[in-house]
Amino acid sequence: MKEEFYISLIGEAFDGYTEASLGDNIVYIKHVNIRDQRYLHKYFEKYKNVALKRGLETEEERIKSILEEELWSEKDDLKIASLQNEISNLKKTVNQLLLASQRDSYNKIILDRSTELYELKKSRSEIVGKTAEDYGAGRSSDELLRFLLFKDKDLKENLYTEDEFSELDAWEIKKLTDLHLEIQSRLNDDQIQKAVLRPFFSMYLSLCEDAYGFYQKPITELTIYQLRVVLYGRMFFNIFQHTEDIPDHIRDDPEKLLAFSQNKSGGNSGGLKDDADRSIVFGATDDDVKTLGGEKAVSLSEEAKKHGGQLDMTQMMRLAGHDV
Repeated sequence: MKEEFYISLIGEAFDGYTEASLGDNIVYIKHVNIRDQRYLHKYFEKYKNVALKRGLETEEERIKSILEEELWSEKDDLKIASLQNEISNLKKTVNQLLLASQRDSYNKIILDRSTELYELKKSRSEIVGKTAEDYGAGRSSDELLRFLLFKDKDLKENLYTEDEFSELDAWEIKKLTDLHLEIQSRLNDDQIQKAVLRPFFSMYLSLCEDAYGFYQKPITELTIYQLRVVLYGRMFFNIFQHTEDIPDHIRDDPEKLLAFSQNKSGGNSGGLKDDADRSIVFGATDDDVKTLGGEKAVSLSEEAKKHGGQLDMTQMMRLAGHDV
């Protein structure tokens, strides 16, 4: 994406709000901070209790009923729990992999498992039907949305009063919800990581060590996007400070930079020379080799092909940078 996009993204995070068009009007959507999030729970409990008084059952009560009626089985619930656990473990594994090709392979498995999990949860949700928790979650999200909408960039005057908001049609609520989801999508973790690695932000990286000094605000008043800017800024600044020989072509790529840093942090072992400048990597593709060490890195499989498909110990030691 163009540099202007990332400059705008960081500016939006700094402002603590997003300016958007709503019909013929300009509105301002406040970014959530940790204090705001307490309102979500407060509203959730409020509307959940309203639903209970109207006769809606809790999710626990509904699940108990559908199990008794054999519309759903405990085996299905165990499958959901198993998939959730498997996906969690796969994600941990991905974070430890050095090679992009291996991460891509695992991410495909994660996608497959996530799709299967989604279908199972969707089926259960359709059988369970609307619960008190569903009602509470939906209404509390709407209430929080009203709380975040303002007429002015100083975020002093809400766009709607409580009564005005309650009179909006469903399609109007959906339009506001879609607007908020668009903001969340644009300011996601991946985009913020890329933004803080752009050249225009390089002079600010070292300042991310001090969140209060950076924003002149206490942590509790910072939005989630402001926190992410300093968090990722600090993380990448530390990588640049403590990781040597980072190839220029990966300095603005968060995924490749993190993989390179993790590879370097493993350190040399097994008696490698101090000036050894090669690494041998099982299963590495050309792109993996370039990412991990540039032109000096070596793919073990490619070197083996040059020697008839096998490497003896002496050849392997030399590739790794040992004196033999």
